[in-house]
Amino acid sequence: MNRLYKKITFALCFSLLGLFSSCIYENEVDCPCEVRFVYDYNMEFADAFPSQVNDVMLFIFDDDGRFISSLQDSGPHLDAGYRMPLQLVPGHYQLVAWAGLLTDTDCYNLNCDLQRGTSTVDDLMLCLQTEEDEYDQCLTDVWHGQLADFEVKADAPSYATISLVKDVKRFRVLLQDTEGNALSKDDYSFGITTANRMLDHQNEPCECEPLVYRPHTLVEATISNDAAPTRATDLHALVAELNTLRLTDDVPVRFTVRNEREQQDLFDIDLQKYLNLMKLEVHADMSLQEYLDRESSYQVILIMGHNNAGQEVMMSIQINAWTLVFNQTEL
Repeated sequence: MNRLYKKITFALCFSLLGLFSSCIYENEVDCPCEVRFVYDYNMEFADAFPSQVNDVMLFIFDDDGRFISSLQDSGPHLDAGYRMPLQLVPGHYQLVAWAGLLTDTDCYNLNCDLQRGTSTVDDLMLCLQTEEDEYDQCLTDVWHGQLADFEVKADAPSYATISLVKDVKRFRVLLQDTEGNALSKDDYSFGITTANRMLDHQNEPCECEPLVYRPHTLVEATISNDAAPTRATDLHALVAELNTLRLTDDVPVRFTVRNEREQQDLFDIDLQKYLNLMKLEVHADMSLQEYLDRESSYQVILIMGHNNAGQEVMMSIQINAWTLVFNQTEL
């Protein structure tokens, strides 16, 4: 009798365990299926999603890459605890997210006209809204994230986390003359040239013509020469602000400074090479691509002087915390 009672008790407990572990309750609510977004792929290694991202768009494809649906959300409730609920049947899915596109559509064109069952993940592309060879507008911040395989289960909760990458890179360039000569913004041009005006669903640049990013802001500045108080001459500089879309280690990027008056290039470098050289020692083991994706802003100081023939030459470059001094044969 006791043995029978123990068997019945064990069977009852086992049944209750299955009931509580199942996602189907008496009111027939399915298992929760949610997506969380984080932006910790930055140089601070901390989640900045709540403070920087105000909107997000999610595109859902089946495991063969066919379009199923899209969702979007925006507002102050996109905080650290935000989760986007999904209504998906059990199966495997591909998820692609773009953030920062709902508040300002003047800079970008995202191909959102996808047809269920016929459009594929390859049809999803982000493009700059320009047909020109040069671009001088201030870009709004935009982020990308993806999950190649998200499994939705029938008998268990399904949670996904999408890590976002900021795709806009900002450069603040100061061109300084060391000899007190005034600099006119009409005499100098700045440019970052690369082929990245279109990004695919994997955040990779599509094959396209190169684009020259020009300053959206260029001003003349005068700097008090506090380093040499006995010298009355102030220092003159130009301050340029440029931005680009995502930079990758396999697509060439050139940074140029040109004296338009003399029709002479003062500076023409492989930008990726210099950014890689000037990583802080603490990030020495970081790949170039990871550094390009994590870092979103660069402070560049160019010191210009003259050679023995009186020609303008670049003497040094500083990017963020590192400085490189040139001799006249290096450029």
